[in-house]
Amino acid sequence: MGGPPAMTSRADRVLARLMEAYEQEELTQVDALATRLGTEHPGLWVWSAYIRAGVLALRGDPDAGLRLLAEADERGGWWSPPLLADPALAAIWPLDEAGIRARSELRWRAAQERAEVAWTVFRPPTRPAGVVISLHGNGPAPADLFASLWAELGSCAAFLVRSPQLVAENVYEWRDRDRALADVRTVVRAARAEYGSAIPMVLAGLGAGARIAVEAALTGAVAVDGALAFAPHMRPLTEKVMIGPRIRIFPGGTPESTASCESFAVWARAQGIDCSLSYEEGMGHAFPERFHTTVSGVVAAVFDENPISAGEDSLAGS
Repeated sequence: MGGPPAMTSRADRVLARLMEAYEQEELTQVDALATRLGTEHPGLWVWSAYIRAGVLALRGDPDAGLRLLAEADERGGWWSPPLLADPALAAIWPLDEAGIRARSELRWRAAQERAEVAWTVFRPPTRPAGVVISLHGNGPAPADLFASLWAELGSCAAFLVRSPQLVAENVYEWRDRDRALADVRTVVRAARAEYGSAIPMVLAGLGAGARIAVEAALTGAVAVDGALAFAPHMRPLTEKVMIGPRIRIFPGGTPESTASCESFAVWARAQGIDCSLSYEEGMGHAFPERFHTTVSGVVAAVFDENPISAGEDSLAGS
Protein backbone atom coordinates (compact mmCIF):
# COMPACT_ATOMS: atom_id res chain seq x y z
CA MET A 1 0.00 0.00 0.00
CA GLY A 2 1.47 3.34 -1.06
CA GLY A 3 1.30 6.62 0.78
CA PRO A 4 -1.48 9.18 0.32
CA PRO A 5 -1.68 10.67 -3.18
CA ALA A 6 -0.76 14.26 -3.92
CA MET A 7 -3.57 16.50 -2.74
CA THR A 8 -5.52 19.36 -4.19
CA SER A 9 -7.71 21.87 -2.40
CA ARG A 10 -10.59 21.22 -4.80
CA ALA A 11 -13.07 19.25 -2.74
CA ASP A 12 -14.65 17.44 -5.70
CA ARG A 13 -11.33 15.98 -6.82
CA VAL A 14 -10.29 15.03 -3.27
CA LEU A 15 -13.67 13.33 -2.85
CA ALA A 16 -13.21 11.48 -6.16
CA ARG A 17 -9.85 10.16 -4.95
CA LEU A 18 -11.44 9.15 -1.65
CA MET A 19 -14.14 7.15 -3.45
CA GLU A 20 -11.55 5.42 -5.62
CA ALA A 21 -9.42 4.58 -2.57
CA TYR A 22 -12.45 3.15 -0.76
CA GLU A 23 -13.35 0.95 -3.72
CA GLN A 24 -9.76 -0.33 -3.73
CA GLU A 25 -9.85 -0.86 0.07
CA GLU A 26 -6.92 1.54 0.53
CA LEU A 27 -8.00 2.55 4.03
CA THR A 28 -4.88 4.62 4.80
CA GLN A 29 -5.62 6.85 1.81
CA VAL A 30 -9.32 7.02 2.69
CA ASP A 31 -8.47 8.28 6.18
CA ALA A 32 -5.95 10.82 4.86
CA LEU A 33 -8.35 12.16 2.25
CA ALA A 34 -11.29 12.38 4.66
CA THR A 35 -9.09 14.22 7.17
CA ARG A 36 -8.00 16.65 4.44
CA LEU A 37 -11.61 17.36 3.45
CA GLY A 38 -12.65 18.00 7.04
CA THR A 39 -9.67 20.30 7.62
CA GLU A 40 -9.89 22.34 4.43
CA HIS A 41 -13.70 22.56 4.51
CA PRO A 42 -14.82 22.85 8.16
CA GLY A 43 -18.43 22.43 7.11
CA LEU A 44 -17.54 18.85 6.15
CA TRP A 45 -15.90 17.94 9.46
CA VAL A 46 -18.95 16.01 10.71
CA TRP A 47 -19.15 13.99 7.50
CA SER A 48 -15.39 13.43 7.63
CA ALA A 49 -15.74 12.05 11.17
CA TYR A 50 -18.27 9.50 9.88
CA ILE A 51 -15.85 8.31 7.18
CA ARG A 52 -12.90 8.12 9.55
CA ALA A 53 -14.96 6.30 12.19
CA GLY A 54 -15.80 3.65 9.61
CA VAL A 55 -12.12 3.26 8.73
CA LEU A 56 -11.21 2.80 12.40
CA ALA A 57 -13.94 0.20 12.86
CA LEU A 58 -12.83 -1.72 9.78
CA ARG A 59 -9.29 -1.72 11.17
CA GLY A 60 -10.54 -3.34 14.37
CA ASP A 61 -10.78 -0.27 16.63
CA PRO A 62 -14.50 0.52 16.97
CA ASP A 63 -13.90 2.29 20.31
CA ALA A 64 -11.80 4.93 18.56
CA GLY A 65 -14.46 5.21 15.87
CA LEU A 66 -17.12 5.77 18.52
CA ARG A 67 -15.02 8.52 20.11
CA LEU A 68 -14.89 10.36 16.78
CA LEU A 69 -18.65 10.13 16.36
CA ALA A 70 -19.14 11.24 19.98
CA GLU A 71 -17.02 14.34 19.36
CA ALA A 72 -19.13 15.20 16.31
CA ASP A 73 -22.29 14.51 18.32
CA GLU A 74 -21.14 16.92 21.04
CA ARG A 75 -20.76 19.60 18.35
CA GLY A 76 -24.39 19.05 17.36
CA GLY A 77 -23.55 16.92 14.33
CA TRP A 78 -25.94 14.45 12.75
CA TRP A 79 -26.22 11.91 9.93
CA SER A 80 -29.20 10.32 8.21
CA PRO A 81 -30.30 6.81 9.32
CA PRO A 82 -29.27 5.25 5.95
CA LEU A 83 -25.79 6.74 6.36
CA LEU A 84 -25.42 5.28 9.85
CA ALA A 85 -26.59 1.89 8.55
CA ASP A 86 -23.27 1.67 6.69
CA PRO A 87 -21.85 -1.82 7.35
CA ALA A 88 -18.49 -0.20 8.14
CA LEU A 89 -20.04 1.17 11.35
CA ALA A 90 -21.68 -2.10 12.46
CA ALA A 91 -19.09 -2.84 15.15
CA ILE A 92 -19.53 0.63 16.68
CA TRP A 93 -23.22 0.64 17.55
CA PRO A 94 -23.19 -2.09 20.24
CA LEU A 95 -20.83 0.27 22.12
CA ASP A 96 -23.11 3.31 21.78
CA GLU A 97 -24.35 3.67 25.36
CA ALA A 98 -24.78 7.45 24.98
CA GLY A 99 -27.52 7.14 22.34
CA ILE A 100 -25.59 8.88 19.54
CA ARG A 101 -27.42 7.01 16.79
CA ALA A 102 -30.90 7.77 18.14
CA ARG A 103 -30.03 11.44 18.79
CA SER A 104 -28.61 11.76 15.28
CA GLU A 105 -31.87 10.52 13.76
CA LEU A 106 -33.89 13.09 15.74
CA ARG A 107 -31.60 15.91 14.61
CA TRP A 108 -31.68 14.72 10.99
CA ARG A 109 -35.49 14.54 10.96
CA ALA A 110 -35.76 18.04 12.43
CA ALA A 111 -33.36 19.41 9.80
CA GLN A 112 -35.10 17.53 6.97
CA GLU A 113 -38.54 18.82 7.95
CA ARG A 114 -37.49 22.45 7.60
CA ALA A 115 -35.21 21.98 4.57
CA GLU A 116 -36.03 23.79 1.32
CA VAL A 117 -34.14 24.04 -1.93
CA ALA A 118 -31.59 26.86 -1.74
CA TRP A 119 -29.07 28.45 -4.04
CA THR A 120 -26.22 30.92 -4.21
CA VAL A 121 -25.76 33.13 -7.28
CA PHE A 122 -22.49 34.09 -8.95
CA ARG A 123 -23.09 37.24 -10.99
CA PRO A 124 -20.45 38.50 -13.47
CA PRO A 125 -19.68 42.23 -13.46
CA THR A 126 -21.51 42.77 -16.77
CA ARG A 127 -24.74 41.30 -18.13
CA PRO A 128 -24.10 37.58 -18.63
CA ALA A 129 -24.10 35.83 -21.99
CA GLY A 130 -26.08 33.01 -20.39
CA VAL A 131 -27.11 31.33 -17.16
CA VAL A 132 -25.88 28.03 -15.70
CA ILE A 133 -27.94 26.14 -13.12
CA SER A 134 -25.35 24.00 -11.30
CA LEU A 135 -26.39 20.84 -9.43
CA HIS A 136 -24.01 19.10 -7.01
CA GLY A 137 -23.73 15.32 -6.82
CA ASN A 138 -24.82 13.02 -4.01
CA GLY A 139 -22.48 13.80 -1.15
CA PRO A 140 -20.47 16.72 0.25
CA ALA A 141 -21.04 19.96 -1.62
CA PRO A 142 -19.21 23.01 -0.24
CA ALA A 143 -20.88 26.04 -1.75
CA ASP A 144 -17.55 27.76 -2.42
CA LEU A 145 -16.46 24.90 -4.68
CA PHE A 146 -19.02 25.56 -7.37
CA ALA A 147 -18.77 29.34 -7.16
CA SER A 148 -15.02 29.30 -7.75
CA LEU A 149 -15.34 26.94 -10.70
CA TRP A 150 -18.14 28.67 -12.58
CA ALA A 151 -16.53 32.04 -11.91
CA GLU A 152 -13.69 30.87 -14.18
CA LEU A 153 -16.03 31.24 -17.16
CA GLY A 154 -16.48 34.94 -16.40
CA SER A 155 -19.30 35.61 -18.84
CA CYS A 156 -21.98 33.39 -17.27
CA ALA A 157 -24.20 33.83 -14.24
CA ALA A 158 -24.34 30.66 -12.15
CA PHE A 159 -27.08 29.54 -9.78
CA LEU A 160 -25.45 27.06 -7.38
CA VAL A 161 -28.19 24.80 -6.10
CA ARG A 162 -28.30 22.95 -2.76
CA SER A 163 -30.77 20.07 -2.59
CA PRO A 164 -33.09 19.90 0.44
CA GLN A 165 -32.61 16.12 0.56
CA LEU A 166 -30.17 15.92 3.46
CA VAL A 167 -27.66 13.19 4.37
CA ALA A 168 -25.54 15.11 6.89
CA GLU A 169 -24.52 18.72 7.46
CA ASN A 170 -23.49 20.15 4.06
CA VAL A 171 -24.08 16.72 2.49
CA TYR A 172 -27.00 16.31 0.11
CA GLU A 173 -28.57 13.90 -2.38
CA TRP A 174 -31.10 13.76 -5.23
CA ARG A 175 -32.62 10.32 -4.64
CA ASP A 176 -36.23 11.54 -4.80
CA ARG A 177 -36.41 12.28 -8.52
CA ASP A 178 -39.81 14.00 -8.51
CA ARG A 179 -38.77 16.31 -5.70
CA ALA A 180 -35.47 17.02 -7.45
CA LEU A 181 -37.23 18.01 -10.69
CA ALA A 182 -39.60 20.27 -8.75
CA ASP A 183 -36.63 21.92 -7.03
CA VAL A 184 -34.89 22.52 -10.35
CA ARG A 185 -38.07 24.18 -11.65
CA THR A 186 -38.04 26.50 -8.63
CA VAL A 187 -34.47 27.61 -9.31
CA VAL A 188 -35.08 28.06 -13.05
CA ARG A 189 -38.07 30.29 -12.28
CA ALA A 190 -35.88 32.41 -10.02
CA ALA A 191 -33.20 32.68 -12.71
CA ARG A 192 -35.79 33.65 -15.33
CA ALA A 193 -37.27 36.24 -12.98
CA GLU A 194 -33.85 37.86 -12.59
CA TYR A 195 -32.51 37.63 -16.15
CA GLY A 196 -35.59 37.29 -18.36
CA SER A 197 -36.98 34.58 -20.59
CA ALA A 198 -34.74 35.27 -23.60
CA ILE A 199 -31.34 34.63 -22.02
CA PRO A 200 -29.73 31.25 -22.90
CA MET A 201 -29.81 28.78 -20.03
CA VAL A 202 -28.16 25.42 -19.42
CA LEU A 203 -28.39 22.89 -16.59
CA ALA A 204 -25.11 21.40 -15.37
CA GLY A 205 -24.51 18.71 -12.82
CA LEU A 206 -22.06 16.30 -11.24
CA GLY A 207 -22.86 12.62 -10.69
CA ALA A 208 -26.48 12.19 -9.59
CA GLY A 209 -27.03 15.91 -10.15
CA ALA A 210 -25.85 15.42 -13.74
CA ARG A 211 -28.49 12.79 -14.38
CA ILE A 212 -31.17 15.07 -12.92
CA ALA A 213 -29.94 17.90 -15.18
CA VAL A 214 -30.23 15.75 -18.31
CA GLU A 215 -33.61 14.33 -17.34
CA ALA A 216 -35.02 17.76 -16.46
CA ALA A 217 -33.94 19.09 -19.86
CA LEU A 218 -35.13 16.15 -21.95
CA THR A 219 -38.47 15.57 -20.23
CA GLY A 220 -39.41 19.24 -20.50
CA ALA A 221 -39.55 19.66 -16.73
CA VAL A 222 -37.84 23.00 -17.46
CA ALA A 223 -37.30 24.96 -20.66
CA VAL A 224 -33.54 25.21 -21.19
CA ASP A 225 -31.11 25.12 -24.11
CA GLY A 226 -29.33 22.02 -22.92
CA ALA A 227 -27.54 20.13 -20.16
CA LEU A 228 -23.92 19.36 -19.24
CA ALA A 229 -23.38 16.12 -17.33
CA PHE A 230 -20.12 15.42 -15.50
CA ALA A 231 -19.33 11.84 -14.39
CA PRO A 232 -22.95 10.64 -14.30
CA HIS A 233 -24.40 7.16 -14.34
CA MET A 234 -26.97 7.45 -17.12
CA ARG A 235 -30.02 5.43 -18.14
CA PRO A 236 -32.44 5.73 -21.07
CA LEU A 237 -35.67 7.56 -20.31
CA THR A 238 -39.09 5.94 -20.47
CA GLU A 239 -40.96 9.24 -20.86
CA LYS A 240 -41.51 11.14 -24.09
CA VAL A 241 -38.40 13.25 -24.69
CA MET A 242 -37.78 16.74 -26.03
CA ILE A 243 -35.59 16.94 -29.15
CA GLY A 244 -34.47 20.56 -28.77
CA PRO A 245 -32.11 20.59 -25.74
CA ARG A 246 -28.48 19.74 -26.51
CA ILE A 247 -26.73 17.27 -24.23
CA ARG A 248 -22.99 17.07 -23.64
CA ILE A 249 -21.74 14.31 -21.34
CA PHE A 250 -18.28 14.04 -19.75
CA PRO A 251 -17.93 10.37 -18.71
CA GLY A 252 -15.97 9.68 -15.53
CA GLY A 253 -15.87 7.66 -12.36
CA THR A 254 -16.11 3.88 -12.66
CA PRO A 255 -15.93 1.91 -15.91
CA GLU A 256 -19.60 1.07 -15.36
CA SER A 257 -20.48 4.78 -15.24
CA THR A 258 -18.56 5.43 -18.45
CA ALA A 259 -20.27 2.52 -20.17
CA SER A 260 -23.67 3.83 -19.08
CA CYS A 261 -22.87 7.22 -20.64
CA GLU A 262 -21.88 5.60 -23.91
CA SER A 263 -25.05 3.48 -23.99
CA PHE A 264 -27.16 6.52 -23.18
CA ALA A 265 -25.60 8.49 -26.03
CA VAL A 266 -26.44 5.71 -28.49
CA TRP A 267 -30.03 5.66 -27.22
CA ALA A 268 -30.33 9.46 -27.29
CA ARG A 269 -29.06 9.76 -30.84
CA ALA A 270 -31.55 7.12 -31.94
CA GLN A 271 -34.28 9.41 -30.56
CA GLY A 272 -32.93 12.32 -32.60
CA ILE A 273 -31.40 14.07 -29.59
CA ASP A 274 -28.26 16.15 -30.12
CA CYS A 275 -26.06 14.26 -27.65
CA SER A 276 -22.24 14.12 -27.61
CA LEU A 277 -19.59 12.68 -25.32
CA SER A 278 -16.36 14.47 -24.34
CA TYR A 279 -13.56 12.56 -22.66
CA GLU A 280 -11.35 14.44 -20.19
CA GLU A 281 -8.14 12.71 -19.14
CA GLY A 282 -8.07 12.09 -15.39
CA MET A 283 -11.73 13.02 -15.02
CA GLY A 284 -12.71 10.67 -12.20
CA HIS A 285 -15.97 11.32 -10.33
CA ALA A 286 -15.43 15.09 -10.37
CA PHE A 287 -15.63 18.20 -12.48
CA PRO A 288 -12.85 18.45 -15.10
CA GLU A 289 -9.48 19.40 -13.66
CA ARG A 290 -8.90 21.97 -16.43
CA PHE A 291 -12.32 23.47 -15.83
CA HIS A 292 -12.21 26.66 -17.92
CA THR A 293 -10.34 25.07 -20.81
CA THR A 294 -12.71 22.11 -20.93
CA VAL A 295 -16.06 23.69 -20.17
CA SER A 296 -16.07 27.18 -21.68
CA GLY A 297 -16.26 26.04 -25.29
CA VAL A 298 -18.93 23.46 -24.52
CA VAL A 299 -21.13 26.01 -22.76
CA ALA A 300 -20.74 28.40 -25.70
CA ALA A 301 -21.70 25.62 -28.14
CA VAL A 302 -24.86 24.78 -26.20
CA PHE A 303 -25.83 28.46 -26.08
CA ASP A 304 -25.11 28.96 -29.77
CA GLU A 305 -27.83 28.51 -32.36
CA ASN A 306 -25.67 26.00 -34.25
CA PRO A 307 -26.21 22.57 -32.66
CA ILE A 308 -23.40 20.41 -31.36
CA SER A 309 -22.61 17.79 -33.98
CA ALA A 310 -24.33 14.66 -32.73
CA GLY A 311 -22.25 11.53 -32.97
CA GLU A 312 -18.91 13.36 -33.06
CA ASP A 313 -17.44 12.54 -29.67
CA SER A 314 -14.25 14.29 -28.67
CA LEU A 315 -11.32 14.45 -26.31
CA ALA A 316 -12.12 17.58 -24.31
CA GLY A 317 -9.49 20.27 -24.16
CA SER A 318 -7.53 18.81 -27.06
